[in-house]
Amino acid sequence: MAITEEGARNEGHVTIVALIGVLFIATLLVVFGAQNAQPVSLYFFRWESSPVPLVLALGLAMLLGALLSFLVSFPGRVQAWRERRGLRHEVEAQHVAAARPESSAARSPQDPDEPRPPSEV
Repeated sequence: MAITEEGARNEGHVTIVALIGVLFIATLLVVFGAQNAQPVSLYFFRWESSPVPLVLALGLAMLLGALLSFLVSFPGRVQAWRERRGLRHEVEAQHVAAARPESSAARSPQDPDEPRPPSEV
């Protein structure tokens, strides 16, 4: 497929917009981190952490949340992947069956191209 000059220009435009968006988000994260650098202690039951920057604690909480959501959704993803694989095999089998010529038993007896067995001649 040939890429037109207009298509190439549009791809460059999308790349620039995406770059500006990423730089904007990165700037917001740096400002957020700079403004939330005060140390906090984390408590979990009887465990207490040494003081860590608040932005680090929030980042760790976000990473743990992402990991937990991935682990919870993993069995469903595996099941969907297996179903898609089974359906893909079914479609391939149907394509193979459709590509085969029909068997002589399935053809009608009036078909002039079909050779007749010696007993009917």
